[in-house]
Amino acid sequence: MAKIIWSDLAKEHLRKIDSYISEGSPFYSIIFIDRLIASVEKIGVFPKCGRRVPEFGKDNLREIFFHKYRIVYLIDDDTVKVLAIVHGAMDIIKKRKRERWEFK
Repeated sequence: MAKIIWSDLAKEHLRKIDSYISEGSPFYSIIFIDRLIASVEKIGVFPKCGRRVPEFGKDNLREIFFHKYRIVYLIDDDTVKVLAIVHGAMDIIKKRKRERWEFK
């Protein structure tokens, strides 16, 4: 099983999604975030289950989908690094240029 590491940026994306959903329904927000995290945990078992991110074309840069969100991650040996959570309606290339998808 691969170790899963969340970037600070991905954690911030998660907080913003939680905040947005909780404005309408705090209860649903808890369920949504729990399920999103559970979907990421599955990547630890099968790191290559996600598709290659077509906009970037790198074999180790993958994504899974959860509702309308693209969860972008990097496979690095026995580690899965969650880089970002991007709404499907957003231009992922522009988002990547505006943000730093890196790890410390």
